[in-house]
Amino acid sequence: MKIKITDSMMNDAFPPPPVNGNDLLVPITSWVELFCETQVTGIELEEFWLEHIDAGVAYLFRWLGEPRATVLVIWTDERPTHIECRTLGDSPVTEVDSEPIIAEVTKLFRDAGFWSGYVNH
Repeated sequence: MKIKITDSMMNDAFPPPPVNGNDLLVPITSWVELFCETQVTGIELEEFWLEHIDAGVAYLFRWLGEPRATVLVIWTDERPTHIECRTLGDSPVTEVDSEPIIAEVTKLFRDAGFWSGYVNH
């Protein structure tokens, strides 16, 4: 499903993500930013995910490293439970190429005080 931005959505922001991001991992915080991201990476999101983003249960980030990607983080108010990386053409990022992205997501959440008691993350 391609995202269609209506006039009423133009100034709508998403709930703020639990982490600020950095130079490589930049939060997508509005419908307009999400639309722009879909134009770059070609990601397609089902309405299910759009509702979860709007509810603050899922967050999207732009990964500005290589490969350029969109990162979906599923959130439980305590910690991320799923991290998915998609690249150009809505293709999954390979496991090897996902490692630095997931490591950066993990670091940002740990630095923000989440996942501190989990040794395997």
